[in-house]
Amino acid sequence: MEIELIENYNFPELAQLRKYIVFPASKDLVAKGIDYHLKGVYKNPRREVNLLFAVKRKKSKTKSKYTDRWTWIEYKKNPKEDGWIYGPAHFIAFERSDDFIIINRKVLLEFLVSPKCRVRWDMPFVKSPKEAKYKIYANPRTGSKISQILSKDIMKLEGVQIWKKNGNG
Repeated sequence: MEIELIENYNFPELAQLRKYIVFPASKDLVAKGIDYHLKGVYKNPRREVNLLFAVKRKKSKTKSKYTDRWTWIEYKKNPKEDGWIYGPAHFIAFERSDDFIIINRKVLLEFLVSPKCRVRWDMPFVKSPKEAKYKIYANPRTGSKISQILSKDIMKLEGVQIWKKNGNG
């Protein structure tokens, strides 16, 4: 019996497999929520592109479909700073157990403020993060405002890509 080893690539390695040149973000960009600066060539017309990525890493070490099912959105980092959804990133990469969901930040933001999205800003804030499914949790200690939406809602948006950690797809 032969055992097939499947390597799990991290985000920079997956970007390199897609022919991007990957740079860690500068200190200034990291402070604004950017993790990587990617350079590549756009297919048609052939021109150089510079992309800023914010990578939202999977918090739980367990390979759980539940943690993959829900995605956190940060609206406010603290009372004085907007969350990463309003930041300078061109793209957001949400890490899951087996892949990364890649979405244009502006497309995601447009969805979040549209009537199509079910996040309930018209209701009182919930008291705990576990209640934040399509509702806003305001952290009394940090002043952050976050909610959770289904990953499948993001996957329906225009231009979304799935980068498999095994390098296929």
